[in-house]
Amino acid sequence: MKIRVKLHQTVIVLFSLALIACSDSGIDQRLLTKAAGKPGEIILVMDSVQWKGVLGDALRKTLNTEVPGLGRPEPLFYVRNIEPTLFNSVLNKTKNIILVATLDSKTKGGIIVRNFMSPNYIQEHPEKFIISQQDIYASGQEVLYLFSATEQELADRINDNKNLIRNFFNEKEKARLIQSMYVAKERTGFSTKMKEEHSFDLRIPNGYRLEANQPNFVWFRSPGEIDKNIIIYQTKYTSDEVFENSNIVALRNQVTGEYIFEDPEDPTSFITTDTVNIDAVFRLVKFNGKFSKEIRGIWKANNLSMGGPFIGYVFVDETSNILYYIEGFIIAPGKNKREPMRELEAILSTFKTTSELDDQSSS
Repeated sequence: MKIRVKLHQTVIVLFSLALIACSDSGIDQRLLTKAAGKPGEIILVMDSVQWKGVLGDALRKTLNTEVPGLGRPEPLFYVRNIEPTLFNSVLNKTKNIILVATLDSKTKGGIIVRNFMSPNYIQEHPEKFIISQQDIYASGQEVLYLFSATEQELADRINDNKNLIRNFFNEKEKARLIQSMYVAKERTGFSTKMKEEHSFDLRIPNGYRLEANQPNFVWFRSPGEIDKNIIIYQTKYTSDEVFENSNIVALRNQVTGEYIFEDPEDPTSFITTDTVNIDAVFRLVKFNGKFSKEIRGIWKANNLSMGGPFIGYVFVDETSNILYYIEGFIIAPGKNKREPMRELEAILSTFKTTSELDDQSSS
């Protein structure tokens, strides 16, 4: 199918994450304290002079980019720039750390950061600019080293690999969310029900309830200050045209218009996609090994009483020839939305069809 051919060229950057050289710290995790820090927080350790120059510009463009489809600007990460002389035993316990070093930095801070790396490592590996390590100072920690001979060279490499760096930390944040969400009691009964009645599985954390269960539509909801929702729609796959942007919006509006009422007592109420005030953002991605199209945008009630961000994925299960549209959306007026949306993204990533589960059990 031609959609899959096109997707392959776009998502190759995701696989390049595997090219980041990783090494084991060799430290017994039992001796380490647990990493701390806010969700989405990154401690960036680099010379203050470089932070004000082209290298700092490249890192700000990479890490402070806005999360698409939230309606109100929020950065992908919360970045704290730390002068190397102030990188102490408290800050080094943060979950996400970036250490930035170049050979042409002659300041005290620049020398300190270079000393975090093995002697002559930069000179001996001119083809590299990025490596990662885990659990250097704390358990559950990710440390990324960015390095090169000159400030300009490293800035150029960062600018050329923005998505690689963003995806590295975004995937680590989602993995932590998955681990923490399912520490509490998981709704395993829902998982069994979905496999038996709909031929898919989705790990549902505690706190969610089954709001609707139709032959080709399921809605899970976790009400509260931040009202979190997950919907799954399935239908027969007929054409690649469904992956066109306008058709994805039409499919979403069809599903939400038919199954989700803004006011349960008023069947004329429904939610739709806001295409007037903010454009939806589309990406070709690989979703759990399947070529997929991601949509991020803003939903609204048809009576304009409420709205909020959503993230959805459209993909095909080739074994059953079923087209899936799965989505997470929230209702959170006046609240920051980045982390709840990242949580929904993490839950959606646990989706698997029964054919995929069968393949896993037989391998």
